[in-house]
Amino acid sequence: MNDHIDFSALAELREVMEEEFDVLLETFLHDSAERVVQIKEAAKAQNAEALSRAAHSFKGSCTNVGVPILASLCMEAELKGKRGELDDIDVLVDKIEAEFTNISELLKEQLSY
Repeated sequence: MNDHIDFSALAELREVMEEEFDVLLETFLHDSAERVVQIKEAAKAQNAEALSRAAHSFKGSCTNVGVPILASLCMEAELKGKRGELDDIDVLVDKIEAEFTNISELLKEQLSY
């Protein structure tokens, strides 16, 4: 495991999903890009509830795919949203976006084709 991707969790997922593994990863990457946009828009609008919801949803899929740093950042954003603590949310949103960009490249390397 490097810090960004839990490769043992990814290997288990590959074993369980078999030929559907690539579809799962592509779906995760596509959906995650949309979730990053939702989180950015909620932060920009200072909409704590929307931020919390988007971050919660994203956190779950990050946990399932084995990207712990991104899951942790999403959990932090979810909690900030629940508490209405949006003063410095842009810094956290930038971290989420940067980490997603980082893990996207690493996950694309895991695709079979």
